[in-house]
Formats: sequence, C-alpha cells, structure tokens
Amino acid sequence: MSKTTWDSIYTIAEKFGSKFPDVVSAQWSLESGFGKFTSGVNNFFGIKGEGTKKTTKEWNGEKFIEIIDEFKDFDSPELCVKELVEKWYKDYKGYSGVNRAKSRNEAARLLMKESYATDPEYAEKLIKLMDEYSKDHPDPVVATNRPIKLLEAAKHYKGEVHQNSAWLLLDGLLTDAQRQVFTTAYRRPQKPSRRGYQVFSRNPLNVDYFWQRDSTTGHGERSCQSSAVAMAVDYINPNLIEDDDDYLRLVFRFGDTVSQSAHKSALESLGMQNEFKMNGSEDDIVNLIDRGYPVPIGILHRGYIHSPNGGGHWVTIIGYTKKDFLVNDPFGKLDIISGGYSNAEYGSGNRVAYPRDMLMKRWLISSNTDGWYWDLSGNKIH
Repeated sequence: MSKTTWDSIYTIAEKFGSKFPDVVSAQWSLESGFGKFTSGVNNFFGIKGEGTKKTTKEWNGEKFIEIIDEFKDFDSPELCVKELVEKWYKDYKGYSGVNRAKSRNEAARLLMKESYATDPEYAEKLIKLMDEYSKDHPDPVVATNRPIKLLEAAKHYKGEVHQNSAWLLLDGLLTDAQRQVFTTAYRRPQKPSRRGYQVFSRNPLNVDYFWQRDSTTGHGERSCQSSAVAMAVDYINPNLIEDDDDYLRLVFRFGDTVSQSAHKSALESLGMQNEFKMNGSEDDIVNLIDRGYPVPIGILHRGYIHSPNGGGHWVTIIGYTKKDFLVNDPFGKLDIISGGYSNAEYGSGNRVAYPRDMLMKRWLISSNTDGWYWDLSGNKIH
C-alpha cells in the first residue's frame, strides 16, 4: 500500500477534476483512518467491487451492523481517487456529481443526499475534519487565529521575513535543554518513536496498539499472536518493524502465525532475544512490567470464566494496578466473564482493564504456574 497524506490526496483529487478536493481528503481520513486502514488494496474510500473481502459496518436505519462485503483493489492511490472523483464528483451516467455544489460543506451534504454513505452523521464528520485539517479554511477569522502546527509551518517555509521572525520568536521561548532534545531527534537517521515524550513512562507502558482485524494479508482474524508480539517488539525497538502486518509477513517466511517456532525464527531474524515459556505465573508478569517489558500472553477467550475454552487467543499486558491488568487486546474488548467479544471495533481493545483474578483464570488453567507467554526481556529497550 502506498503512503498517502491529506495533501497528497488533495493534489490527486484536484488533478482529476474535483471542485472540492478538501472533501476528498476528508473522506480519505474518515474512511481509512488517515490512510492507515484500507478496505482493499489502495482502497481508501470503501469502494465496493471485486477484490478484498472484509468485515465492515453499515447503518440499517436504526443501528450499525457488521456485514462481510467485497471491496475493489487498486494498483495505486491515484486510480482509487480517480474512480471516486469520476463517479461521485463529476456527472456520471445520468447522475449529477457533487461538483455542482456551491461550497465544500454543501458537497459533503450532497454525498449523503446521493446515498454515498449510510452513516447519518457522515457529512458532519467530513465538515469537522475539514475545519480542523483544511489548508483553505472557510472562515477567514478562524484561519487567521487558528494555531499553526509546527510541521505545517516547516513545510510551507520560504525564508520570508515574517516567517523568519516567527521562527526566531519561537526559538527565544525555548530553553537550551529543549533545543537539545529537538536537535537530537532532528538529526537522528532512524524512524522516530511513536511513543513521543512518554517513552520513559512505566506502568502502564506506553505501547502502541495494533488491531489484528485490519490486516491487509487476509489473515487478520487468526493473527492475534502476531499482533500481540508485534506490539511488544515495536515498543522495545520501534526501528525493527513498521506495524503488525510487517511482522506477520516476516512470520510467514518461517511458518504459520499460530506456530511458536515460526515466531521464534522471525524474532531471531530481527536480532531479538526471545524465550517462549509455558510456566508463567502472575508474579512473572508483574516482574516483567516492573522492568519495562510488555508481555504477550496466550489465554482461553471463550466460555464462562470458571470453565474457559477455545483454541486460544493472544493479548499483550502493558501494565497493572492492584485490581487490574492493563491489556492491549488485538481483537477488541473481551467479555472477561462470559467469553467472546462485546466490542471488536478498532481501538476497543486499547489499554483495556481486565480484573487480575479473572484474567488469570483464563491464563493459568491447570496450576498457578502454567501460563504461556513470550519473554523478550533479554533485549535493550530503545
């Protein structure tokens, strides 16, 4: 999948004839999570057609329901935007495109009127995104007074007198220590940590969340162990992998995603020390978290809490309190008592608090020391 941004989508949409390219960029950000989650290959708008089958949500008039649908694959983002613009913005087979609108907000509402989306709040969500991210804000007062993000300012820097004055003013507000932090990060030739300034936080560890169900490999529903391990790998050294799909593709070079030996080989190929253990205890988890290491564990996620069952599921423990374990669950939010998932939407499994005693009943099955987990504590945390 090619990398996209608000500005790149804007430029492509303008090129292919959208009168309101900001609306296209807003659709891109809403439909694909700013380019992170495509419905098909290079499909950023949920365009249906022969290609990739995925679970999606549709509004049935009363509530959102999950359905399995097929989404078109595109060779490039340009071709995806081109199809969207030609079929919805321009006139197409007797249909009057939304280019007929007099403003971008009207264009967003026309998309709803013409049944582009089922979400009753779709148009307002697009307008909110445009108000926040558009470089052509409709309200000149807001546009003038809206705080400018530094990355945006750097991108449009042309050495003009007022721009230089603004940078010098900002420089004068910084301490030498702050300048040194910036200088180190600016010069470092590596992928920046996605953990930002919370890199030194402990309990809970600031572990980025990976959702297994958005995988572009076609194996998302069964890749919990890959996503759980990938979250730990990414936290320990964010320079090794891009995301859980990147790690999953590596695992497939050595075997299947459910194979511990395949994971062991994948981790070794990344230069990571690792131990797969089947004798874990609650104290082992607490000890690893205290040392700063996330802990991927294998649990039984089905059945009632007193008799859990199923083929197994993997989650990553990132912290604890006296009562709870804090977990990044790659599938969603587990119904810890009854089993199964009460919420499997993106982000629902991010930093979930599962009661310690209940999670242990799903992890420690026959004794207090038979938990399956990956111990990655032999690695330096970057």
